[in-house]
Amino acid sequence: MADVKKHNAFPTSLYNFEHKFEDGELNTLVHYITKKSFMEQNGEMVRRSGSQLENELHKLDIFSRLTKTINDVTKTIMEDKMYEGEPEITNMWANILRPTGQKSHAPHTHSNNIFSGVLYLKASSDTSAIQFFDPRPQANVFVPRKKDTDTGNSDMVEFQSKVGLGIIFPSWLQHWVPETKDERISVAWNVIVRGEYGEPNKLQNAHI
Repeated sequence: MADVKKHNAFPTSLYNFEHKFEDGELNTLVHYITKKSFMEQNGEMVRRSGSQLENELHKLDIFSRLTKTINDVTKTIMEDKMYEGEPEITNMWANILRPTGQKSHAPHTHSNNIFSGVLYLKASSDTSAIQFFDPRPQANVFVPRKKDTDTGNSDMVEFQSKVGLGIIFPSWLQHWVPETKDERISVAWNVIVRGEYGEPNKLQNAHI
């Protein structure tokens, strides 16, 4: 048999981590987000129609531990990818999906950032996973039938929602959340890297 060696070319790397909540921290964050999901209308408190709430949660004291975890994990990822610079969270918001009202989150990307992420604050066996799609447009032009699937031959990968689970991915990677059967609360964020972009003396470098 021929000596066959496998090389993963042009990989798209996704990373997951776990945030360890202190006593009462999780309840505090869920309570804050749930409260923000209501607004006063004609003297009554009604649920907001959209699923996305706030935009600068990383600037609030109650989110400071989570923000530190995100910064620490992002620095670890940058070391793995051998990137220079300092990560900076540009925005952080909450998402609530329910079996009624807005149940899913359409396919999208996160422009003008390097890394994006999500972490679950409320989830169950009936809440939706997050799904990521193969970014290569030519990859599925001609595909033999598969005996089984793995990361080398799949065009989609998903992570199940689980309280405390965080996922970080390239901001350009398309993803979505299918319809949920139970209330699902998550925090999402974007990160830009401050520093030098491109190689010196190439006339395509920049400082951000």
